[in-house]
Amino acid sequence: MKPEYLLTLGDSSQIPDLFRGPFLKGFREPRIAMVGRSNVGKSSLINALLKARLAQTSKQPGKTRAIHFYLWKEIDRIIADLPGYGYARASWDERDRWEKFIRDYFEADENLQGVILLLDARHGPTAADEAAIQFLRGRGVSMKVVFAKSDTLKNQSMRAQRKKEVSESLALLGIGTSSIFWVSSQTQDGIVGLTRELKKGWENA
Repeated sequence: MKPEYLLTLGDSSQIPDLFRGPFLKGFREPRIAMVGRSNVGKSSLINALLKARLAQTSKQPGKTRAIHFYLWKEIDRIIADLPGYGYARASWDERDRWEKFIRDYFEADENLQGVILLLDARHGPTAADEAAIQFLRGRGVSMKVVFAKSDTLKNQSMRAQRKKEVSESLALLGIGTSSIFWVSSQTQDGIVGLTRELKKGWENA
């Protein structure tokens, strides 16, 4: 039942060799794509969900430039860790490359079940997050929005205020409260509930 690293997709030119119908190099488990701003905590969340230190964490934003795939045997899924967006020092050419790379992946992966859009519990959704939501909606991809670092909201009043703000902001973008989750990779809060939700599927996303 141990999770494992499968492979890395570094460029669109590799796509034809990796995908055959619903299969990713022979693996048929549905894929869940993890998307978020650079340094929002994607790797930490992946490790918390997998209960293993497979994804490499870094304090250097924008380090991940490829898609890394991890087999999550506990719920028979594969997590696709996508490059972070919104890195301030990235050139426009690099941002355009990100969008094309991700678009090519979404179009190729017939067994993509949905996307976890990871946001920061303390901020936003930012303009970059809203652009990512519009990009994903334009691809027709099902989304669950997960707010990471919820442990940084130190009291009940702060948590209630942030949840109210978030619900109102995301409602304007067409995302309901049933698709919003709050987690902390540090304290493990919300991890079990999110795992249970992902195991159920995405029919109502």
